[in-house]
Amino acid sequence: MIRTLFRTRAAEVTAMSGVAASQAGFAVMHLTQAGAVDPVATPVSAYALTWPGVLLFPLSVLSMASACAILAGRGVGLAREGLIRFLLGATAVMLVCAAVFRTGTPESGLTWWAQIHRYSAGAAFVLLTVVAALCAARMRGAGVPGWVRRGTWWVTAVAALTFLTTAVNTFLPGLADGGDWRGVPQRVLLVVLSALLWMLVANSVRSLGAAPAATAGVPAAAAKAPVLAGSRS
Repeated sequence: MIRTLFRTRAAEVTAMSGVAASQAGFAVMHLTQAGAVDPVATPVSAYALTWPGVLLFPLSVLSMASACAILAGRGVGLAREGLIRFLLGATAVMLVCAAVFRTGTPESGLTWWAQIHRYSAGAAFVLLTVVAALCAARMRGAGVPGWVRRGTWWVTAVAALTFLTTAVNTFLPGLADGGDWRGVPQRVLLVVLSALLWMLVANSVRSLGAAPAATAGVPAAAAKAPVLAGSRS
């Protein structure tokens, strides 16, 4: 019953709305807090320290978490996707933690809640990058549109590179003066992983929409089981 709920039109719209709301929220924060937050040198989480980011930052992160949670429940339109769905569910949990626990301020320093925020956000980005790699590897021969498959490979490559750069800039800020421009790869990472969620939602919608057509003309007994893209008869 729960799986059926995740496959409804309402769940589909909620997933798309979650990604769109997340992107819109971060865009508004960049525009309205340009004078308070340096996008080149400052982490994305710094938007949570001033208005309107105090409200928009957790809402944007939670919106992204909702999209991940729905994808974990409905699937992404691939065969043998149990691990992918598990990782998407874990990503949703990590994003909730990143939204609930705020980053530290210059006065408070790296508090315990700031550390929870840092590592849960990092874990979410790592998990989504792994999801991108797994999906890209399994999309070949699964009837997935070429642009989705190629886009997923690009997301995997860019996300892995930018996350590595972000990690180096965070823990070794003196290397190549990375601490002075660590905000750039974080924002690139946010954009490409948001694009990944769009592609996964699109493929999930496509595969579930194709299932009724695939079973047209098949005896009722055989049509009871939904056919996902890439599944084998």
